[in-house]
Amino acid sequence: MLGMPVQNCKTTRRKRLIDRVALLGAALLLIALGGGAFLWADKHNVNGAWVFGGWAAAFFFAIVGWGYRRRFRDPAFVAFFLAWMLVHVALYLLVLGYLGLPFYIPIAVLELWIGYTLAIWQFGPPTDPSLR
Repeated sequence: MLGMPVQNCKTTRRKRLIDRVALLGAALLLIALGGGAFLWADKHNVNGAWVFGGWAAAFFFAIVGWGYRRRFRDPAFVAFFLAWMLVHVALYLLVLGYLGLPFYIPIAVLELWIGYTLAIWQFGPPTDPSLR
């Protein structure tokens, strides 16, 4: 920052402030959605495991599905991905419910490794648009 003109320094500070406010807003939105989901489940007498499973599926879809987003037009990939997501959520709920977090981490690594291996074998590696 020492060699930057004054205009760039002000712009950088403003951008940093906007980024921090956006990050805070995203965190508050996530807290509100998560809390709201559990309040809704409590009001409608839904087991909390369904809420945990739904959030696990949503994060799995957002994180793992992002790399394969161009393959979602293929019905075979959609079927594979839904089966993989079902296995992942079932393992998540069962291992955390019966064994706890220390056992979940190595089991999740193994499950994700097997899932990615099968996905790469059947459908190719995840696409990264920044490499093109």
